[in-house]
Amino acid sequence: MTERNLLVVQGGGPTQVLNATLAAIVEEARGQFEHIFGARSGIRGLVAGGAVSLSRLSAADLNLLRVSPGAALGSSRAKSSTEDLAKLLDYLRRNHVRDLLFLGGNGTMRGAQTVSRFCRESGYEINMLGVPKTVDNDIAATDRCPGYASAARYIAQSTRDLGMDVRSLPQPVSILETMGRSVGWLAAAAAAGKCDEMDAPHLVYLPERAFDLHEFLASLDRIVAKQGWAIVVVAEGIRDRDGKYVYQVADPAQNDPLARPITGGVAQFLSEAVARNLKMRCRSEKPGLLGRSSILHASARDQKDADLVGRAAVRGLLAGETEKMVALQPLTTKCATGYEFVALERVAEVERPIPSEWVGDGAIPVRESFFEYLRPLVGDLVPYCAPLFH
Repeated sequence: MTERNLLVVQGGGPTQVLNATLAAIVEEARGQFEHIFGARSGIRGLVAGGAVSLSRLSAADLNLLRVSPGAALGSSRAKSSTEDLAKLLDYLRRNHVRDLLFLGGNGTMRGAQTVSRFCRESGYEINMLGVPKTVDNDIAATDRCPGYASAARYIAQSTRDLGMDVRSLPQPVSILETMGRSVGWLAAAAAAGKCDEMDAPHLVYLPERAFDLHEFLASLDRIVAKQGWAIVVVAEGIRDRDGKYVYQVADPAQNDPLARPITGGVAQFLSEAVARNLKMRCRSEKPGLLGRSSILHASARDQKDADLVGRAAVRGLLAGETEKMVALQPLTTKCATGYEFVALERVAEVERPIPSEWVGDGAIPVRESFFEYLRPLVGDLVPYCAPLFH
């Protein structure tokens, strides 16, 4: 009987719980596959340096893997060339691999689809499933993406923390920048702990709404005039009415492997605009990669979801599912498994913004329906006392 082997590939940006999914895959796949391989740093890493064996990881190894941030196998954003695909196919044939799992975002789902079709057109049948993960929460057809809840918890708690600091010794303005090249799921989460008008944040800006510098300065000026300080949260990818990034680094050396310009730095850009136009002291804060790597902020729901999609993916392969992705069902849905399988073509390179019915106007541009969705994912934040000097 021909042995049945599994290959796991991690792609795109790491998260707090990406390795928890990997641990769940290994646990679920043991006894079902002869060998479990993990690609080194994505497809290009695999064809250049091979794979590592995951079959021999001990229970202690898996327990450590489950609580380790980052991507233990290494990751990549590079698109696979025809030469890469040919080398991958050769690897699959030599190692008798006909089952593959791709862990990643919508770009990785496109890559998984490409690999599956290349193998099929080359006469080599495989089972291929995508496993969602991204802090951006922008993968279509799934209620939520493992990685988002933990990063959102980090931003929500950090915004509260920043507010407690700034209101103690008014700066008077601090601008916090979140990840989010095209969508504002993380920036919107900053207001999850806001209980009253004085609580941070006071202004939030999302890519889903066009940014106007003059309106921003006027709104900020009013808030500071009223209470003496303000916390602003901006997504790194906010754009103006013409669709242009408010700020991006122009140096081509800063482009990512997909030739996209780096978008981080908008908070510093706006802080300089505040100082120049409003004559106010203004700081910028940019947690950057810390927002997706702080394991201390991992949410309980996120850890459960990360485990669930990993186990579901293995079960799907064994049931013959292919060219699909594991999609989580809403927590309010009466679904025995909590997931379904959706065609990769529905999610490959398709970005999901915050639903329009959840987006509003005003200083905090999301409605209560967004927070009803978010709170079960993030969990309880640390409660603080009210300032005693008021």
